[in-house]
Amino acid sequence: MKNLAYCLLPILCALFVPAPLAAHHGETNYDTTKMVTVKSATVTNFEFINPHTQIYLDVKNENGDIEKWTCEARSPAMLVRNGGWDKATLKPGDVITAIGFQARNGSKILRLKKIVLANGKELPDL
Repeated sequence: MKNLAYCLLPILCALFVPAPLAAHHGETNYDTTKMVTVKSATVTNFEFINPHTQIYLDVKNENGDIEKWTCEARSPAMLVRNGGWDKATLKPGDVITAIGFQARNGSKILRLKKIVLANGKELPDL
């Protein structure tokens, strides 16, 4: 009986230990105390993929230089369910305003909360 317990212990550990490791990271990477607005951003790529939809942007700064921004939105399933998004919602060349929380380390990464299209239409909240 003791030998059986020693055999089953590694199997039970393998089944139950990974569960906490799969937890979602949340928004701890972002400074959620202030919203950042990135205006007149040109979409260079739109990846409607799991675990988070990614939007890549070119943005001219005040010096006229191009800054590369990466925006992270919710999962495709959440965007479809809550806002009617699909893989054709954005396309390269679209000009948008992106509003969200910037990465705590100051990098050009944004956790999206809202997108406004060039025509003024707001996409459903992210």
